[in-house]
Amino acid sequence: MLDYPTEHPYIRVRDIGNSRYVCLTSQFQYIDEATYSAISRYIVNTGDIVISIVGTIGLLGKIHSSLDKANLTENCVKLANIHTVTPDYLYYSLCYKKQIKEIELLTVGAVQAKLPMYNIQSMNILVPPVEVMKKFQHELDVFNNQIEANTIEIQELHELLGVVLAKMSD
Repeated sequence: MLDYPTEHPYIRVRDIGNSRYVCLTSQFQYIDEATYSAISRYIVNTGDIVISIVGTIGLLGKIHSSLDKANLTENCVKLANIHTVTPDYLYYSLCYKKQIKEIELLTVGAVQAKLPMYNIQSMNILVPPVEVMKKFQHELDVFNNQIEANTIEIQELHELLGVVLAKMSD
């Protein structure tokens, strides 16, 4: 891992679950070109839903455009291109208490907790008719835009706070 920026941000478990969107911040680490190529199967795209599967299990996030084509730790999986549901519907379904409980029940391992991919694939999610899904997504898009804008603003304010505090301590 590199602490200085490259073209390849690396998403760790600690970068997920703080808010709905997983956005690039100054706290991210990076990888070099060779590592990026070696772990290319762990690349995420804008809108993918990611979930942590090792250690702190069940942290969720939706990939923001600032992390399009970033690499994801092997301690998480991306849930993408699921034919019958939108990423937003999937995200909110997984946030539902019943699904959180199911994730807990599907977790294995006494020493190091893990949520195997085949257990994720076995989860049942109620899928509404296509028209209901479209209406849900249309209604949610208004909120998504505001949530995304607020998330970015909060991150910028945190970074500004660091600068202000550093100047005050000089």
